[in-house]
Amino acid sequence: MSLKNMPIRKKILLSMLAFTLIPIILVSTVALSITYKTMRDQLIYDRRMSSNWLQDRLTIESGGSTSSFYEFEINKEVKEDILIWCVPGGTLDYSARWRLISVMNSIISMDSAINSIELFNLSGGTVLIAERSGAKLEETASRLDFWRERDPSSQTNLVYFREGNEILAAHRIVRFEDNRELALAVIHYRPYQLQHLLNEIETENDETILLFNDENMWIESDLGGDWEISNERVLEIKEDLISKNRTEAYANGRFWFYRPINGGKMFLILTVSNQTLVEALRPTLLVCVLVAIIGIFASLICSIIYSKTISNPIRKLSGDMKTLTINEFSGSFAEDREDEIGILQESFDQMISRNKELITQQYQSKIEKRNAQIRALQAQINPHFMYNTLQVIGGMALESQAPSIYNMTVALSDLLRYSLNFSKEMVPLSEELGHLESYIMIQNERFGGRIQFSQIIAEDTKNCLIPKLILQPLVENSFEHGLLDKPGSWEIQISSRRENGDLFIEVHDNGLGFSPARLQEIRSALEEDSEKALQTGSHIGLGNIQARIRLRYPGEKCGLIINSTENLGTTVTVHTKATDA
Repeated sequence: MSLKNMPIRKKILLSMLAFTLIPIILVSTVALSITYKTMRDQLIYDRRMSSNWLQDRLTIESGGSTSSFYEFEINKEVKEDILIWCVPGGTLDYSARWRLISVMNSIISMDSAINSIELFNLSGGTVLIAERSGAKLEETASRLDFWRERDPSSQTNLVYFREGNEILAAHRIVRFEDNRELALAVIHYRPYQLQHLLNEIETENDETILLFNDENMWIESDLGGDWEISNERVLEIKEDLISKNRTEAYANGRFWFYRPINGGKMFLILTVSNQTLVEALRPTLLVCVLVAIIGIFASLICSIIYSKTISNPIRKLSGDMKTLTINEFSGSFAEDREDEIGILQESFDQMISRNKELITQQYQSKIEKRNAQIRALQAQINPHFMYNTLQVIGGMALESQAPSIYNMTVALSDLLRYSLNFSKEMVPLSEELGHLESYIMIQNERFGGRIQFSQIIAEDTKNCLIPKLILQPLVENSFEHGLLDKPGSWEIQISSRRENGDLFIEVHDNGLGFSPARLQEIRSALEEDSEKALQTGSHIGLGNIQARIRLRYPGEKCGLIINSTENLGTTVTVHTKATDA
C-alpha cells in the first residue's frame, strides 16, 4: 500500500515516528552549538578582560621602573656626577659616590621587590653596586655580557631581561648634547611580584601566561596543564598577529591573546586550550542523548493514542470541508465536545459564516469604491472650471489694458492650482517660496504696496522637502494679527538655514507682536493640543501646521517655535528634518 492511499491513523503513527528524531537532533545540535558559542564568547571575553587588566598592571609596574631610572636623569647633581665619572679618564670622588649611593638606596627602600641596583661606567669598566646590605665599586668583567649581546639598533630606554632568579630592568644614560653613552643603570627585581600578578588572573587549569621582552626573550611565565608548545611556535603566532594587526587568534587548538606592554618594552601572551570548552560540554551532550531516548519512547506511546482518538473526527471534518460549498451552508457541523476537535469544528462553522460576510462586504466595498471614483471625477470639474474662468478674466484684463488685474488674476490662478493639487504632500522649499511670492503679490495689491518682502534663503536648503502650504498660513497670520493695525511700512522676511541634519525656516514681521502673557498662552496651547493652538479661528493655521509637522516627524523635536516682542514684531520658526528632494 502506498503512503498516499494509507489510512490517516497509520499516516499519523508513521509520520510522528519518522519525524520524532529530527527535532530532537536539531534541538540537541542547536543547544550544543549555542552552549559552545556562549561558553566560547564568555571565555574570550573573560580572557580579553584578564589580558587587558594584566596589560594595565604590567604597564604600571614598568612605569615604576621608569620612575626609578628618572632619578638618575632629573637630579642635576647626580647627573653631573655621572657626566664626570663616566667619561674616559673620569673619576668618582667620595662626595659623588655618596650621592649616587644615596639615590640608589632611596630607590631600593621604596620598592620591596628590588634586590639591588647597578650603575655601570660604560667608559671606565667599573660598576657601582647598591644592595640592601651595603654598596661597593667593582670591575665590570662579564656583568655586561647581556647588554653587549643585545642588538645595537634596539631601544635602550627601558629593557627587561631574565637572569637566573631575577628580572633585570636596564636603562642607558647618555649625554644630552651628543647622545654619547655614559652609563647603564640596571635594577635587579625579585620575580615574585610578576608571578603574583600572573597567578591572580588564572581561572582554568589549562591556561598559560607568557611574558617576553622586546627581543622575544622569555622573562616570566605561568604554565597551566600539559604545556608542550615551544617558545618558537608562540613567537610565530605573535608575529602573525602583529602582521595582521590583530591581538587575538585561534591556532593549535588554543585561543591566543597578545598584548604589548608599555609601548612594546615587553609583550604578554595569554592562551587557553579549546579542550576546556569541550570538557565543559560533555554533561550537556549526555543530557541531550538522554532526552532523545526518552523522547522517542514518549513519542511512540503518544502516536498510538493520538492516531486512534483523533483521526476519525478529523476524517469526518475533512469530508465536510471537501464537499460543502458556502451557498449550501445553512447550519452547524460542530459536535458537543470541548476538546481541540470541537474547537476546530466550531472554527470551521465560524469561518464559513465569516466568509459569507466578507464576500458581502467586499461586494458592497466595490460598489462604494466605484461611487467614490465617480464623485472624485465630478469634483474635478469645479476646479477646472475656476481655472478656465480666471484665465478668461485675465485675457479680458489684457484686452482692456489693465495689467495689474491680469497679474492679480494669474497669481490667484496659480495659488488656486497649487492649493488644490493633492498629488504630493511634500514639496521643495523653492516651490513653496514661489507659491508664497504669488500670495505676497496679491496682498501687496490689496494693501497698496505697503509690504516689503525679503528672503534670505541658504543655497543648501532650497531643495529640502517641507510639508506643502505651511509658509502661507504663517504670513497670513502676520497680516491678520501683527500688521493690519500698524502704521507705516510692513516688513516680512523669510530666512532658512540647515544645522546638523535639521531645517529651520523663520518668518519674521515688524508688527505689533504679542504681550508676554498672550505669547505664553499661545505656546502652551500649541504644546497641549495643536488642534486648539489658539482659541480664535483666525489662528487655526498655527495648530494645523504644528500637527502636520509632528505627524510627519513623530518622536522628533520638530514643530513651531514662536518668539515675539510687543510693539517690535514676531518671529515664527519652522523646525523640520532636512531631507533633500
